[in-house]
Amino acid sequence: MDTPQIQTKYQESFNFLQLRKKRQAEQLKLLSNLRRGEQNISSTLILTLFNRIMSNTYDDKMQVKFLPSQGINQDQINSYNILAQSDYQEMGKAKLDYDWTWDTLFFGRGFMETVRFDTKRKILQPHVINPLNFGYDPYIEEVQSWRYYWKWITKSKDELKLLQKAGVLKDFNIDSLPSGIEPYLWQYKITRDQARDAVAPPIDSVDADVYQILEFYGHKDGEKWVFWTDKNFSKVLYERKLDFDDGDEIIAPDGTGVKKNSNWPIIVKESFRVPHSSVPVSVADLLEDKHRAKAVLLNLAYIAAKDQANPLYWYDPAKVQDVAQFLSRQINQHIPVEGDGALAVGPIQKASAMTQDLISFIQMMDAEAEEPIGTGKPMQNASGKGDQTATQAALDQQLNDVAQSLQSKVMQFGEQEFWGQWFHRYAKHADELKTKMANIVGVNGVTTHIIDMKDFNTDYPPGVLVYSAKEAEYKELVLRRDLSQALPVLIQSMDADGLRNFYKHVYWPKFLQDPSLIDVMFPKTMDEMNAEAENEQLADNMMPDVKETDNHTTHIYTHMMLEPKTWAGWTHIHWHQELLAQQLAQQQKQSGGQGSDGKNKVSESISYKDLPPEGQQQMAQQAGITISTPPPLDKQTQGGQTNDKAKPKSSGVTINIGKEKQNPKSAASPLKTEVVSNNAK
Repeated sequence: MDTPQIQTKYQESFNFLQLRKKRQAEQLKLLSNLRRGEQNISSTLILTLFNRIMSNTYDDKMQVKFLPSQGINQDQINSYNILAQSDYQEMGKAKLDYDWTWDTLFFGRGFMETVRFDTKRKILQPHVINPLNFGYDPYIEEVQSWRYYWKWITKSKDELKLLQKAGVLKDFNIDSLPSGIEPYLWQYKITRDQARDAVAPPIDSVDADVYQILEFYGHKDGEKWVFWTDKNFSKVLYERKLDFDDGDEIIAPDGTGVKKNSNWPIIVKESFRVPHSSVPVSVADLLEDKHRAKAVLLNLAYIAAKDQANPLYWYDPAKVQDVAQFLSRQINQHIPVEGDGALAVGPIQKASAMTQDLISFIQMMDAEAEEPIGTGKPMQNASGKGDQTATQAALDQQLNDVAQSLQSKVMQFGEQEFWGQWFHRYAKHADELKTKMANIVGVNGVTTHIIDMKDFNTDYPPGVLVYSAKEAEYKELVLRRDLSQALPVLIQSMDADGLRNFYKHVYWPKFLQDPSLIDVMFPKTMDEMNAEAENEQLADNMMPDVKETDNHTTHIYTHMMLEPKTWAGWTHIHWHQELLAQQLAQQQKQSGGQGSDGKNKVSESISYKDLPPEGQQQMAQQAGITISTPPPLDKQTQGGQTNDKAKPKSSGVTINIGKEKQNPKSAASPLKTEVVSNNAK
């Protein structure tokens, strides 16, 4: 793509957005305008409501969890979630989210780019784009289908020299580039600065060492590229093909999919999403007219109040003997008049500065501004027909919470896409990075995990679940109330393990914002930790022992999380199930319980490893597995040393099976044949 093509597309987008950007620059002045005049007052409607909705939608905590998808197991999901928590702190995502949310609410759209990835620090480096310096394709609504987009960036002469010396930029004479800022961009800046009583500097620096660069993202030979050009479009300073390997598919009418190489490295977050629209709706758009009207009314009331503080009088010149004395009247001064004083001098009656009708109108205007964005005051009553009832206040609060909850959920779409691109950046560099250290800060200090980047080598990306920063408070209160009311019934109907899991994963997360506090209240039990350690052995098809003192219920739940299941895993789970059944039968016997036939059930518990070979075969057959007694292991001694190849992998049983089998109960005969043939080798 050459510079004339870039200039043509830039001008197309510029003409589409310029009028709106001028309006947005003027809206920024409404936040605080110190040039309103010394005798005037300004409204704070936009600032007040904007800060209120900003505090409701912004959160400085991690709001994302990854979910399993096709071909991704639980261990990989754990790696993603741990690394995401660490990167949230390392990227400074809390500050980025503030800027991103601010732009989204005020301008209607916020833009975050994800083009930079530091392979040395092993971290994504996202950046929030100024909407006033940004332009996009006016013909296509969906971001990833844009033909192009662009943004203005500012570089100093020293920065350009360093980039050119490093071989990033092409070989050209930097002094030949036009310096200074683009005039309309400069007008945006001084409009805001002058509203805060700042003196605008010249458009070009003293040494002419500031350069405006257009960073243009477009297509070249059917692929996506990024270009740099000077503000006069005289030459291309830099170009590079985008290669992120995260492209979506273009679907043909017959369902055929053609995969694109890369998506655009940009995420758009919207505050009031309007489907199939290229121009968004912002908070400033909804509040601007009400803000300006309220400012006019307040200034008129201010003028009227000053008139009341300085009353006007009429007088009859024929009856006032000394007019000069009357005009310079003072307190306790006697002014002589002829005849009746009431007919000689009198005050001019004026309307009140703040009538009840004016106050009601201002309150109604505030309500018109607050209701669309869910920031209404539940205890106000703009109608002036008496105080609100408790039911009316609760309904108003419910409507406000629901409106804010909806807006927060709409903004989650952008957050979900961001973490999707975060995953793809790691997947792109996984082979190069190999491992990464993730540090998680909790109430017990810092926990360090080593993440294997091979976990990112998947055919499909994981699912992303985003929690709302502002879930409707009314819904939360109702849910907490219902859980508390149902708690006595649950205590009576659930066993100890079930009740503990309910407290840990359902009840207390609704009351505590910090998940690490729940881990302190309910740390992992010894059985949970042992079962997780056994899962590592079962994943290698090694059979750990089952102890009679194990909490078999906990072990079964934990072992069921093992993916993919091995033959050792299925057999180990069945072993726990057998012992659990025996324990329950023993408890029934001790408590005097009887079976359905009226006879006492007698059972005994014995470890699998303590059974004779015939008993082990019988227990395996009950699990749907047929095995034969393995021949004794030959210990070959060489120089007094035992040959390690002849030793079993663990103290239990090693099952040698085929990987293509999944359910042991459906393949007993082939399993027997395979075990016998393998043991005979």
